[in-house]
Amino acid sequence: MRTSPTTTPRKNRTGKRPGFTLIEVMIVVAILALTAVMVLPRGFFFHEPPLRALRRAVAEVYDLALNGRSVRFRLETAERMDSGFIAAEELVRAEDGPGLTASGLEWKPLRLLHHPEGEEWRLSPEIIYFYSDGSCTPARVTHSSGGSAFLTVTGFLFEVEDKI
Repeated sequence: MRTSPTTTPRKNRTGKRPGFTLIEVMIVVAILALTAVMVLPRGFFFHEPPLRALRRAVAEVYDLALNGRSVRFRLETAERMDSGFIAAEELVRAEDGPGLTASGLEWKPLRLLHHPEGEEWRLSPEIIYFYSDGSCTPARVTHSSGGSAFLTVTGFLFEVEDKI
């Protein structure tokens, strides 16, 4: 007499049903949970050091300038403050309105992939231009966390340790 495979469970050669036991499933879940506990906080709470973020932003703006776009960094400060945040801007054809230059161009905000965050930056001079020949305005860039760097004419940014 034959029975349907849907009505009787199949057994392997040892006489047991194929599949995982509850203990095996719980061990796998525990391993995955431990891995998540170790990996996820590093990804969610990672804070890039300010000068490293600035280095990435400078490299990105430098590449844009080499591709023929006119770009600059400008320090935007609040009233009566000597520090602020760094705004990246691009020179584009202007529509009629405020900020229109005699040449019909104006500086518009530029969205960068790696923009330096925070409002604790100081630039000296307050505007840094990047040119299509691979040069830029030399500048000193300082962050309130204590980091300081020089931006050379060649677009190289090197960190400086301030010793008092």
